[in-house]
Amino acid sequence: MEAHQIRELVEAALGHRRLTLLLKGAEVLNVHSGEIERVNVGFYRDRIAYIGRDEPASEKTMAVDGVVVPGFIDTHLHIESSMVTPLRFAEAVVPHGTTTVCADPHEIANVLGIEGVRMMLENSRDLPMRITFFVPTCVPESDAVTAGAEITPEEIESSLNWEGIVGLGEVMDFESVLSRREKFMKILEIGWRRRAVIDGHCVLLSGVRLNAYVASGPEADHENFTVESAVEKLRRGMYVKLRGPYILDPASFVERIGSLPKPWERVILVTDDVMPDTLAERGHLDFVVRSMIEAGMDEVEAIRSVTLRPATHMRMFDLGAIAPGKVADLLVLRSLKSVDVRLVVFGGQPVARDGQLLVGLPERRFDQRAIGTVRVGKLSVEQFEFRPPIERGKIVVNAIEFKRPDPTQLDVSRTFLEMVVTKRSTAEVEVKGGKLLLGEVALMVVIERHKQSGKRGYGFVKGFMERGAIATTVAHDSHNLAVIGCDRNDMYLAAMEVVRSEGGLVAVLQGEVISKIELPIAGLMSEEPVNVMAEKMRSFRRALTRLGAIDHPYMPIVSLLTLSVIPEARVTDKGLFDVNEQKFIEPIAAVVPS
Repeated sequence: MEAHQIRELVEAALGHRRLTLLLKGAEVLNVHSGEIERVNVGFYRDRIAYIGRDEPASEKTMAVDGVVVPGFIDTHLHIESSMVTPLRFAEAVVPHGTTTVCADPHEIANVLGIEGVRMMLENSRDLPMRITFFVPTCVPESDAVTAGAEITPEEIESSLNWEGIVGLGEVMDFESVLSRREKFMKILEIGWRRRAVIDGHCVLLSGVRLNAYVASGPEADHENFTVESAVEKLRRGMYVKLRGPYILDPASFVERIGSLPKPWERVILVTDDVMPDTLAERGHLDFVVRSMIEAGMDEVEAIRSVTLRPATHMRMFDLGAIAPGKVADLLVLRSLKSVDVRLVVFGGQPVARDGQLLVGLPERRFDQRAIGTVRVGKLSVEQFEFRPPIERGKIVVNAIEFKRPDPTQLDVSRTFLEMVVTKRSTAEVEVKGGKLLLGEVALMVVIERHKQSGKRGYGFVKGFMERGAIATTVAHDSHNLAVIGCDRNDMYLAAMEVVRSEGGLVAVLQGEVISKIELPIAGLMSEEPVNVMAEKMRSFRRALTRLGAIDHPYMPIVSLLTLSVIPEARVTDKGLFDVNEQKFIEPIAAVVPS
């Protein structure tokens, strides 16, 4: 704040200036002391100036019925995963109480580089919430992929000076950190020198490897699939970011972490990726908080984990609490336990009530340079078949194997872990007339789509689907064109439909497009509202069922089959990649002629 603003705020606090808004009769959660106080809360412009039982002069008063808490802060998410632009994202999440996000735009950055980050910043201006961004550190995610751009250490340091950039994004190529690659040593040196927040990503690291990773600078990690892994990170001083019930079993985490002497001091609740149907049906950060409370987490600690703690972690010291001088971002909840958001105040102004926005949004289109990014050249049916070296017999292929989900298994988080941490295996495929008979084993083709290089990688996936084909440009994190299927004609049609849509997801069965999600902005997002995209996602999930394909509420698993920084094996535009061994392997393991 400037000197004159501080002077006016002090005068308002002393009663020498009229407040701009006074909330009367509030039950206010004090996140510092853990108490609930029945007090009035007064704002002077965008700041809190008064807390007490008197009724100082105010331009406007509002009686509130419920519990007042600070606005929710999400410190790890990817807006692109909701398939909408930042503007449409704000329209959807503000009524759920999210007033500040620190997003990592590495999805669009892998397509458009540092200019993609600028586009996200520009689309986030003048909204009824605070959208800030980490600068991505892993573009491309690893050397195993071809991305649309590379963000250099020099670009990272320069962008730290941009308004709206709040730190270094998740350092997900932990193998490069542990092998001390020069590029990552430079990036981490920038973080240390600039005293920037460095976000982490270290799936299942433990022991000396975890020690080494934490020593390099990352201070928080959201990749917490098991309780013991999360506890080990807490013990090593990291902020542990817990995601929603689709990613972890809240009851197990609450029980184990709650048994520690000081359980919640370094725990933060985040969303990471929220599909549009989940956002429309379940909510945003409020859904995560509610799930943890229902699992037994103390209500006050749950609220602290989306307010005070994330604000401290992000060095946003004027957010995260209801106290004099803090920015007036707050919510009125029906109760702490229900986390039912009745009113949202952002910067001292009511912006949403009972699930509806009270303010208009700017009429702003996303930067049109982000359209037209699916560049694959001329496609042919022949590109979607793998020619075996024999005319008849069997081949043994190296494959990514999936265990079919048990419909009676209630622990969706355990199911997701078994899906996302893939298993490298082998499988037999019959050959007749020089062609593979696909079904239980599907073919996956990943086509580089940024530079029109014609580069294609092939691999096999076992137990993922039974028929038809799926194509997508939402293929984390390089977002090349990924096509998986059991029939080359269906695969070709699915790929062509995605290209015609300038990006998105398509499902095809027996020559018919049975579902399509158009994502023309960088092949990742749409300018349509979340409720429209939610219905398209529901349709796509129904199509996956018709294909006998694996799905998960958190995210369609097909989008993660290219992610080369999560074990054990992935398919990229460069081929079948063994993440554990950090090397490419041949698709064919053996040939068994008849």
